[in-house]
Amino acid sequence: MKEKFHLQFDKLTSRGWDLVIVGSGPVGAAIAHEAHRAAPQLSILAIESGRGMSANEGEHLVEADGDALRVSFETLMRRARQIEYVKQASSSLGHDIWTPGSVGIFPAAFLGHDFTEFPGASISWNVGGMGVHWAAACPWPYSDEIPAFIQATFGQDLREANRLLRVTSHAFHGNPFQQPIIDALRDAIPSPDPDRRAQNMPLAGVNRPGGGAFARTGPRDIAPELFDESVPHVALLTGTLVSRLVHAGRRVTAVVARDIASGSEVEVRANAVVVAADTLRTPQLLWASGIRPNALGLYLNEHATVDGEVILDAKTLGVPAGKRPIPQVNEPFVGAYWSPSIGEARPTHGQMMERFNESGHRLGMSWYTRTDLQRENRLEFSDHRVDATGMPLMTARFAYSDNDLESIEMLKGVQRRAALSLGDFHPGDSETLAPGSSLHYTGTVRLGDTDDGTSVAAPDGRVWGFANLFVAGNGAIPTALTCNSTLTAIALGVRTARAVVPCTDA
Repeated sequence: MKEKFHLQFDKLTSRGWDLVIVGSGPVGAAIAHEAHRAAPQLSILAIESGRGMSANEGEHLVEADGDALRVSFETLMRRARQIEYVKQASSSLGHDIWTPGSVGIFPAAFLGHDFTEFPGASISWNVGGMGVHWAAACPWPYSDEIPAFIQATFGQDLREANRLLRVTSHAFHGNPFQQPIIDALRDAIPSPDPDRRAQNMPLAGVNRPGGGAFARTGPRDIAPELFDESVPHVALLTGTLVSRLVHAGRRVTAVVARDIASGSEVEVRANAVVVAADTLRTPQLLWASGIRPNALGLYLNEHATVDGEVILDAKTLGVPAGKRPIPQVNEPFVGAYWSPSIGEARPTHGQMMERFNESGHRLGMSWYTRTDLQRENRLEFSDHRVDATGMPLMTARFAYSDNDLESIEMLKGVQRRAALSLGDFHPGDSETLAPGSSLHYTGTVRLGDTDDGTSVAAPDGRVWGFANLFVAGNGAIPTALTCNSTLTAIALGVRTARAVVPCTDA
């Protein structure tokens, strides 16, 4: 296996590529697929530092063979409390992430970074990035969550993002509690906009024929050609860290790729480069490469999260005694619900996951509210100290504003009203999670409409001052989100894919 990997490393790094994408998560996969669809002749290489977590690299873990992987996903999603899963995953890795078999997600501080002020933050170290672990929740942004400078075309890009992710609002069916839960939430948390009332959570995936478990979308589903080797000039290189971008003037000419197993480095020539590593490692790579726009790492943002759980009560919901949801095989949930924000009037978003098993009938209640965009919330990079991977050490600076603290208190009240409409809930059943815990942080390579020092890249993701370098992912989102970030990031990635293709000519 080791010999095969090194043969692949030598083969894929010894040639030039039209497009190199750093990262194999959902956004990187979407850009690879859209670029390939627009120009099938392009040679495209995605480079990933981690290895696969299952036989079919890039598939969602709930689809993977093996009970252990499905249990991992269920642990992750039990109450949408990713931080529990992250801590559990980190304990099994040891302290040597350079071991080729080490995969999963773990706290960013695990690499030596100082995330004291943003302790819930984590990174993925596996093929498919967070896209093999995620909840697959795809609520769409609303009002000022959508950047003003792209509103004219955002609807079209959002539709394309929904197509790529295979988003549906009909993941679960046959649950007698489904409509009563939605009705109760609509009464408790009313909305003047019919489209923004409580409803089924839009999820990325497809219903299997014959009523089987819901199949969540992973990066492999977004860009099959990247993972199945069906197109000779579209490839994925794993176990390889991109440590630097080589550039001259306005162009990036190559990426420096390091074979994690041996430590050897080579330059991989590229006509265009997209960095879609994640919100933390994308700005880290730019900094390490001497590419340092004024806003790099600034405006680190994340919605605040209040988490809890309610014991559902059939009598409260008006469900006849004896009615029970029937769980699907290998599916941890029997329902998923969304209470959308309505902008300034109520900047709150509820993500609720229903489960019915031996522990009872419960609804996990994760509620989000946006937080202020603050330049002072940022990542700082060292020019002298490095992390366990040899990349610049990061320090996260993050604090809630007074307005944020007021919003969190308001959020607790909204959550409580919703919970009491469904069953048994007490104040002690709820807690405000540590910053970073949602994994939905944004802004560190934010887009902007002018190069005025408050953004890193143009509306199409092109880094200011460069002709062929692009950034993508959650870090590119310039607005304060109340909802989950993935669908918005994919929609922005669709724009970037259109802009990348003309830049692939040398």
